Amino acid sequence: MAAQQQPWSGIQVETSFFPLSFFLYACTPRIVIDGNVMLRPWGVHSIPLEPGMHNIRIYFHYLFLPQCGPAAINVVVQPNCVHRIKYEMGIFMFSTGSIREISPPFRFQ
Repeated sequence: MAAQQQPWSGIQVETSFFPLSFFLYACTPRIVIDGNVMLRPWGVHSIPLEPGMHNIRIYFHYLFLPQCGPAAINVVVQPNCVHRIKYEMGIFMFSTGSIREISPPFRFQ
C-alpha cells in the first residue's frame, strides 16, 4: 500500500540563472516572504505557508552590491494547494530578475 501524501499549503520556489552566468553559483539567493529572509541555494525549494496573500521577493548579493536581480510577486495561497513560483536571472548582472507563478497550482485531493 502506497503512503498517501499529506496535504499542505504553500509555495514551491525555483530559482535559476542564464547558463553562461555560472559564477552566480557563488551567490546565494535571498527569498523574502512577508519580510522574513531565507537564504537558499539555486534550485527548487518547498516552503509551507498559511493560506492567504503573501509577498515574495527574491534577490542575491553580488560583490559589493546588496541587491542584484530583484523581483517580487504577490501570491494568494489557497488551502491545500502548492503554488509554483519561478525566478530567473537573465544574462545582464545589473538587470532585474523575472518572477512568475506557473499555473495551475498543485491541489491536494
